[in-house]
Amino acid sequence: MLNAQVSLIGNNLTSLDSLKSGVADIHQKLTNLENLNTNVADIKTRLTEMGNASSQNPTDAGRIVISLDKSEYLPGDTVHIDGIGAAPLKAVQVQLLDDSGFVLVGETTWADATGSVMYGLQLSSLMLPGGYQIRLTCGQATGIQPITVISSQGVNSASLYSLSAQTDKSVYHTGDLIQISGMAQPSSTVSAIMQGPSGASFSSGTTANSDGSYTIVFSTTQAFDAGTWTITLTNLSQTKLVSVYLEGNSSSSSSQTFTAQSDKTFYIPGDLVEITGMGQPSSTVTAVMSSPSHDTFTSSTGVNSDGSYTIIFSTTSSSQLGNWDVEVSDLGNSKTLYFTMGSANSTGSGTFTAQTDKPSYARGDLVQISGDAQPGSTVNTTLVSPGGTTYEVSATSNSNGNYVMFFSTSSSYQAGTWYVEVSDMGQTKILSFGLQ
Repeated sequence: MLNAQVSLIGNNLTSLDSLKSGVADIHQKLTNLENLNTNVADIKTRLTEMGNASSQNPTDAGRIVISLDKSEYLPGDTVHIDGIGAAPLKAVQVQLLDDSGFVLVGETTWADATGSVMYGLQLSSLMLPGGYQIRLTCGQATGIQPITVISSQGVNSASLYSLSAQTDKSVYHTGDLIQISGMAQPSSTVSAIMQGPSGASFSSGTTANSDGSYTIVFSTTQAFDAGTWTITLTNLSQTKLVSVYLEGNSSSSSSQTFTAQSDKTFYIPGDLVEITGMGQPSSTVTAVMSSPSHDTFTSSTGVNSDGSYTIIFSTTSSSQLGNWDVEVSDLGNSKTLYFTMGSANSTGSGTFTAQTDKPSYARGDLVQISGDAQPGSTVNTTLVSPGGTTYEVSATSNSNGNYVMFFSTSSSYQAGTWYVEVSDMGQTKILSFGLQ
C-alpha cells in the first residue's frame, strides 16, 4: 500500500515537471512573439520614414546631371559640358566657380527640345591651378560638377592649342546665319560638318588665324528642317561637337537678333576697344569690361533705328596685361567677348584684323571693310555673292598698319548672304554680311 502511494507521488512529480517545462516553453514563445511585433513595428516606422522622405525630396526633380569630357584641364582649355534635366528650350546659366563658391565666369546657353545641354566653356589661360566647379542652372533645376585645373609647366606647347568651338546663339530661326567661332592650331585648317535631324548635312571650313582664332558661318534657308542640328568641328587630330536648335520662322518681326563682336582679339595698352553688333532698335545696350584682376568698366549706348550699335572703351598705358572679357547685354540677351591685352613687342609681325562697318546692307550701299595689317602691306579682298560670283578689291595699309577699302553694290546685285575673304601676308579672315 505504501509503495503504491510513493509510486503515485512520483508520477505526480513527473507530471508537475512536465507542466513546468510546458509553461517555460510557452513563456519563451510569448517573448519571441513580442520581439517579432517590435521588429514589425520598426519595419513599418522605417517604411513610413522612407515614404515621407521620398515624397518630400524626389530624387530627380530639380536636378541637372552634368558630364564632362575630362576632370583635369590646362589653363586655356575648353570644358566640354553635357547636361541632362533642364527645361526644354529654356535658357541655361553656365557658371565657373572657384573653391569658395565665387562666380568667375557666367554665360548663357539654351537647352534643346529634350532638355539636354551641350556647351563649350573656355578657361582663361591665366587660371591658377586648383579646384573649381561647373554649375548649370535652369529655373529651379541645378547641377554642379567639380574640375581641377593643373599647371601647364612641362606640357608640350603644341598641346596648349586645344580646339574650342561655340556658336553665337543656341536657338536660330530658318534663314539665320549660324556662326561658329573658337581657337585652333594657328594657320591650320578647321573643318565643320552640320547635320540636321533628318540626316541632311552641309560642310564648311576655314584656316585659323595666326593667333589661333577662327570663324565658320553656315547659312540656313526655309527648307532646313526644324529641330536639333549637330555641328562637328575637326582640327588636326582634335574634334569638337556643338549643337543648335533651329525653329521655323516666327510671324512676328518685332525681335532683333542680338550680336556683339570686338574689332580685334589683341590690344596694346592705350588702344581703343570697339564693340559693335545688332540689337533691338531704340533699346539701350550696356557693356561691362573686366580686367584679369576683376576691375570693371561700364559703358552703354542707344541702338540705332537699323539695329546697329557701337560702344568704345579707352584703355591706358597702365592697363593690366592678360585676358580681358566684355559682357554685352540688351533686353535680357547677353554676349561675353574675350580679348588679350599684351605688350607692343608681343605682337610679332602685327595682328591682322578685318571687319565690315555693318552686318547688313541695302543694294546700292557702299560696303566698308577695314582693319589692321602689316604696315605697308597689300590687303587683298574677294567678295562672293550667294550665286558664286566673285569681286575683288585691295588696299595698302598705312604706316600704322590701318587699312580701309570700299565695295560698291548696285540694285542688280543678288540679295542674300555674301562672304568676304580678306588676306594679308599669309593670314586670312572670313567675313559675311547680308544684302537686301
